[in-house]
Amino acid sequence: MSDLTPERVAAAWASLGTGDREKITEFWDENVRFEVPGLHAYSGWYEGLDGFLEFFGNMFRLSGGTMHGENVTVLVNPEAGYSVDVNHITAVRAGAAADSTSPYDTFAVEALHLLRWDNGRIVEGRWAVLGAGAETTALWWSPRDADGARRQVV
Repeated sequence: MSDLTPERVAAAWASLGTGDREKITEFWDENVRFEVPGLHAYSGWYEGLDGFLEFFGNMFRLSGGTMHGENVTVLVNPEAGYSVDVNHITAVRAGAAADSTSPYDTFAVEALHLLRWDNGRIVEGRWAVLGAGAETTALWWSPRDADGARRQVV
């Protein structure tokens, strides 16, 4: 895939924020498979673009729109059709105090996205979190708060 560039990878991620399905399908295949790591209610494989977009919608809903990914670098192998992007991802849970330091309220991980491309579109993706990211994501996605009480779903 000769047109696989770091700029194309960045544009693929940016397309998700547009809400414009036509723009999104310029980069993401309708039958995309995407794996979210962890042992929580939102982990596992998402099959198809609708499922994948639902996952991202949940991320933004649960974070009250504060979910933010800062791209660190992008590596591409156009001949093999793969890209890897390295990110720092942060969020504060919707309804939490902006200055909360509870891992149930704050989300900050270093992450990788391994993307497989075919015919100019992402057909498979895997998200990996580094360091204590697995613990961080499990606590942030938890239906409980720091005191063990069940959270009200937002």
